[in-house]
Amino acid sequence: MAINNYATLVTAVTNWAARSDTEFTNRIDDFIALAEDRIHYGDEGQFRTDPLRILGMETAADLTISAQSVAQPTGWLESKRLYINTDPLYDVEYMTPDRFWSSNAANSNTTGKPIIYTIEGTNFIFAYSPDSTYTGKLLFFKKMDALSSSLTTNWLIINSPGTYLYACILEYALWAEDDGKITKYAALFQGRINALIRQDSKARFSGSNLIVRTDNTP
Repeated sequence: MAINNYATLVTAVTNWAARSDTEFTNRIDDFIALAEDRIHYGDEGQFRTDPLRILGMETAADLTISAQSVAQPTGWLESKRLYINTDPLYDVEYMTPDRFWSSNAANSNTTGKPIIYTIEGTNFIFAYSPDSTYTGKLLFFKKMDALSSSLTTNWLIINSPGTYLYACILEYALWAEDDGKITKYAALFQGRINALIRQDSKARFSGSNLIVRTDNTP
């Protein structure tokens, strides 16, 4: 069976867990949501995994910078690049909040083109405070669309169904307190994450598109 959308993932999780009781099936959506959280943010616990940051998650967006504080785009995880679309183009440098607020630009009453920014909560904070409206060109890592019965597919389920499946079964094993399955599927999930990161690195250096094997036997 091909695993390429929400329905086929639910079926696969049910088959691999070898359970179909109500207590289990009522939690499948929880397993998927927890799996997506693990994929996006990693895990610093016993089974450490790095958060996934690959080409398939990169998204470009325009920021309308007309005030010092600008809301992050929906699904923002991490910025890669931000520049102001003027002539000439120029990069806006990221600073940690303590460096930002101790800078001359942030402490000046002068307005002008933003030259630095920091992050507070879900907002980008700029200095100088803009003296007019600027267009910021942002390249960032975006959360994948969460799978559900109404949003049935995303980039990862199409390109690496095994990553989704192993993450879901790992979450099931954690819930079931099955130590053997936890160890097994944590290792399988980490292997898929490592493979995605490795292929992403090759794609970036080669200039080719990221291609992930989409076999049906994860």
